[in-house]
Amino acid sequence: MRINRIARVDEELVEQYESIAPQLLTISRQLQRSITKELKEHRRGGKQTGLVMGRRLDTHTLCRNDGKVFYKNALPNESPELAVGLLVDESGSMYCADRATYARAAAIILHDFCEGLEIPVMVYGHSTGRSSHGNTVEMYSYAEFVGFDRDDKYRLMDISARDGNRDGAALRYVAERLSTRPEAVKLLILVSDGQPADMDYSGTAAEEDLRGIKQEYQRKGVMFVAAAIGEDKPSIQRICGDSFLDITDLEKLPGKLTAVVKKHIRI
Repeated sequence: MRINRIARVDEELVEQYESIAPQLLTISRQLQRSITKELKEHRRGGKQTGLVMGRRLDTHTLCRNDGKVFYKNALPNESPELAVGLLVDESGSMYCADRATYARAAAIILHDFCEGLEIPVMVYGHSTGRSSHGNTVEMYSYAEFVGFDRDDKYRLMDISARDGNRDGAALRYVAERLSTRPEAVKLLILVSDGQPADMDYSGTAAEEDLRGIKQEYQRKGVMFVAAAIGEDKPSIQRICGDSFLDITDLEKLPGKLTAVVKKHIRI
């Protein structure tokens, strides 16, 4: 396995980002505003009113007819409840129907959404390559949980269609990173357009490898969501089971992925 990361972001990536970001960030900010108030109250604690059951009666709401007349004092929670890892398939077939373009847009929105809400987020891509030692799994580090600079958003512009996809090793790498996080909910989102496809790694054996990795890390508290964006959706569904997310309309990919994260925020 080889980890690739752009050390110094060049001006071309910055310009590309600035040209497409405004529209994408508008979507992110709208989604953020929808839950910002609740998330802030959760982190600092406060009074939760309008409860159907409870030990404390809110005398100001006794006139309600729906029975929501109880309240409780929530304890402050300073640490984030959720950590997110996004793993993007960068195989050559992602070139078809601009799949890599939509995956890149989804990554930009999801990264901004998580950063805006102070949710730890990591974004990786994966493909395959060659070296003097033979075949390699190529991992592309775009955003880390703890950034070394403020340029990760520009690195996301390098998400591309590349070579093959040896999903098992890539999935294990990101799942292991997530499993060590302290947050209560650890969410791993895989964006893929097909089955694993690399030399000596395909078909039934590769599918069984992925299922085994998924089960192993579910026991370690990692939740999986596989967003299928290609024509090979039945195979992805067969591998991922109940964690399968069908993305028929690629334009809805960013919104659906962000909605998945929003669903798992504990407020």
